Amino acid sequence: MKRNQVLIVIVALVCVIGAQARQLRIVDMQGQPIPYVCVTNERGVLVGTTDEEGLVEDAKGQKLLALSHVAYKAKNVSTDTLAADIIVMDDVDFVLGEVTVKPKELLYVQTYFRLIYFDDEGPLYYRGGVVDNTYEIAKKKVSSKKRTLAKGQNGLLRFLISSIVGGRIDEMGSIEERSMYDRIVSGAEKGKLTLGDEVMGRRTISDTISALGYVETDTAARLRTTYFNRWAFSDHVKATELRAKGKENKIKERTPGVESFCEVYNIDESGHSSVSDFVMRQMLVGKKHRGGEGEYVIMLQTYTTDRNYIDKKEFKQLRKENEVEMKIQELRNFEKAHNIPPLPENVQAAVDQLFEKELSK
Repeated sequence: MKRNQVLIVIVALVCVIGAQARQLRIVDMQGQPIPYVCVTNERGVLVGTTDEEGLVEDAKGQKLLALSHVAYKAKNVSTDTLAADIIVMDDVDFVLGEVTVKPKELLYVQTYFRLIYFDDEGPLYYRGGVVDNTYEIAKKKVSSKKRTLAKGQNGLLRFLISSIVGGRIDEMGSIEERSMYDRIVSGAEKGKLTLGDEVMGRRTISDTISALGYVETDTAARLRTTYFNRWAFSDHVKATELRAKGKENKIKERTPGVESFCEVYNIDESGHSSVSDFVMRQMLVGKKHRGGEGEYVIMLQTYTTDRNYIDKKEFKQLRKENEVEMKIQELRNFEKAHNIPPLPENVQAAVDQLFEKELSK
């Protein structure tokens, strides 16, 4: 091989190596992978989300990363200081107080939610609010009254999100009558899902095609955490139904995306939980924009902020007192007062700018 040809090959190899993605793994204090961590850079621009193995596929060229997850403390990381491309996150200090059982008709559970729309321009939409959930003990039924406390947006698209689907967003902050874990167990009983054997407190959730998440039970802390990728499950169900009908040619591959839940409940000694045991939830919805240019992720985090037994008269008065709107600083004060884990500093700063733009209009 001639000298100039050798140089061309070497340059080509260097370019290939330099273009390779930098894969990072995010784990907890025990070294277990953390799925569904939302990863942004120093400007709040979306880098990606971790998969079920705790991997974020491409962090190449990023000097500072900000990590957000409902069950872990937000973290800023300088990529220059990483050892073996592994990042460790700490559990949040978020504990529910005890509820004294009283002879009243309603169990009241207030939840706080915050939603952020990230894409390759940074946070472009923010919505924060509370949901007054009531569980009518006699009828065993959950009802929810939702209200938005504050919102900030950038551009017409975000305004449309707020106007058209805002009510649906608020509804996602509600408590459901059955936890994700209970629905997965029901799916396993019907043969649609499989719960694997428990290994070190974890059970894998699978369908007929692949693993879709896991359930982690911390007996000492009396907590159950469920991770589940609904996007993949929905795709698999459709594909299975079409195959059964001999219509494999109609199976369409969707643009890769994510619709994933992380849900945490308190459990009793027998492993059971009820509506009052809801602790926190995170939902990620995201995929590539139409046309394939850039990606977006909508992150919704929900926390329980109050639990009590009340009657209908007390609930009516409570609803009246709670009809308020907040500015961003008031919203942050509310979060501090209720021990809501803060967002990464750079993400919070970018969110604050959304509200400043609203005020300047």
